[in-house]
Amino acid sequence: MNEVWYVVGLVAVSVAVLALGVWFVRREIRDEVSPAPLLWTGYAVVAAFVVFGVLRTSWVVLS
Repeated sequence: MNEVWYVVGLVAVSVAVLALGVWFVRREIRDEVSPAPLLWTGYAVVAAFVVFGVLRTSWVVLS
């Protein structure tokens, strides 16, 4: 049962990090710091690593 709570916590933290990333990207676009496509591409790369890490870790912990 502890493994399930570990995965739930991992997913919750990851969702919070991804939401914070969206907020950051939108703020940078609003302030015209960098071009929007560049920021969203960077966010997509980071988000892909986060999602992959969560899926891989969850698979290892729950198997």
